[in-house]
Amino acid sequence: MPVIRIEAFTFEYNELQDRIRLTGNLYAEAQEISFWFTRRLALRLLDAAVELVKKTSPSIVTLPEEHQSAMALFEHQSAQLDTDNITESPLQTKEGGDRSNSDAEPKILRRLDISCKDQTYQLSFFLSGSGEAVAVSKLSYSQLHQLLSLIHRGALALDWGVENSLFASARETPITLQ
Repeated sequence: MPVIRIEAFTFEYNELQDRIRLTGNLYAEAQEISFWFTRRLALRLLDAAVELVKKTSPSIVTLPEEHQSAMALFEHQSAQLDTDNITESPLQTKEGGDRSNSDAEPKILRRLDISCKDQTYQLSFFLSGSGEAVAVSKLSYSQLHQLLSLIHRGALALDWGVENSLFASARETPITLQ
């Protein structure tokens, strides 16, 4: 099976499934693919997002540690102003059922690898029992923030117990004086 290159993302939050549906290439010419983001995978990704942003942003890396979280939050909020090939669909409630604009049957996403080179992020999507990625996508820094923001919004909408701000836990770390 050839690897699918995802050029555009669409997110749907489904209360009935208690999952986030990520569809790649829904309104694009390329082959469509659809994944279910489980609570476990989404929460792990959101937990790792703060460190990923801190380690890969040139403007954050050079700052003193006590200012890095604030800059990460600022960059995250700035990046959300762009809407570039990443869209969000309304919340699918129990009454709304499992209707989607996508014809692709969603598969449970087991792993998402993110690598960074020259401010370009490559996302590799893996299914259960698959040693090879079934889909890949290359994102800019602002597109990565948009993707993280939509996953975070889905976690909030589905009441998965995340902080209201994606970078809140890092920003509110208590300072210990000795």
